[in-house]
Amino acid sequence: MGVRIALPVLLLALLLPAGAGARSVPQGFYGMVYDGAATKASPSVQDAQFARMAKAGVESVRTVFSWADAQPVQGGPTNFAATDLAVALAARHGMSLLPVVIYTPPWERIDASDPASPPVDPATYAEYLSELAARYGSAGTFWAQHPELPRRPVLYWQVWNEPHLTLYWNHPRWQEGYGALLRAAHATLRKADPQARVVLAGLTGTSWDALQSLYTRGKVKGQFDVAALQTYTGSARHLLLAVHLFRHVLARHGAARMPLWLTEMGWPAAKGRVHVPIYQRTIATSDAGMARRLTAGYKLIAHERRARNALVSRAYWYSWSSPYRPSSDPGTGIFRYSGLFRFDGGSFVREPAFSAYVRSARAHEGCAKTAAATCR
Repeated sequence: MGVRIALPVLLLALLLPAGAGARSVPQGFYGMVYDGAATKASPSVQDAQFARMAKAGVESVRTVFSWADAQPVQGGPTNFAATDLAVALAARHGMSLLPVVIYTPPWERIDASDPASPPVDPATYAEYLSELAARYGSAGTFWAQHPELPRRPVLYWQVWNEPHLTLYWNHPRWQEGYGALLRAAHATLRKADPQARVVLAGLTGTSWDALQSLYTRGKVKGQFDVAALQTYTGSARHLLLAVHLFRHVLARHGAARMPLWLTEMGWPAAKGRVHVPIYQRTIATSDAGMARRLTAGYKLIAHERRARNALVSRAYWYSWSSPYRPSSDPGTGIFRYSGLFRFDGGSFVREPAFSAYVRSARAHEGCAKTAAATCR
């Protein structure tokens, strides 16, 4: 009997890579926001970056699917070129994809001159979301058209981003407006793909207050499957406090066990490089500070998964790459110094926090310390 028990254990030990430990986080936990200039690079350059992300331990990627770019002309054909590329890259490199479906085409904006304007009719947005699900979802036509790719249907869809900020939803009574959009998206998406799941728009700042006002005024109860928090705090412990406050509001509305994703987290290395507004001074840090806080943040939320009933299921770092130079656009500010790589159209230059991300991912994904390929 003793030999029969010991033999499988021995075989397992031989199969596991040297230095590997037990996995302590779910598949997809280590996420990455992929945006900015990287999304405009050539397909071959982007393929190399997705390969690098996969090797670094990234298991899920969050990126924008721009409605405005896909349907610039009312009644015209939908342009799937950019979204096809993103879906193909994620599938080829074994990562799940979380699209953020956002940005209204001028012909459907409440204010045609404002890129941050929400749509006139939420149903029109929902129609585009339905097209995406029909193309990339569980029965998506994209997969039949591309048998050379591993089949990795897109099942999670994030409906908009930070609608409580005028930067993304520049219209009064955002709670009612976004609530209507979410309801339309939820109903239409479930018809298009019964396996699809709706991810709430990421809420930032005092996100728990924004969530409460959405429940109260937006009538969003039962209209999303995954809650989303985008928190930028002065420390990892403050990040955890924000998670607890957000969880408390969910529990108050009967969603205590709902999956919660940090669809953005980060600490930009903007200190000493650009003017930092007073309200962002606890967030901005140095290169070394970004690496330290990244390590502490992931360690803390990974530990809390075990200690407190899986508080966070995924955590997307913001971001993979950024230009590391100032801009005339005041809306970007410190977040132009948030990437694990410096990139603005030339070559990708590694920042110190990249190594911290790799070490953290390998430690919690149960990977070998020396062979990144074993993270798959």
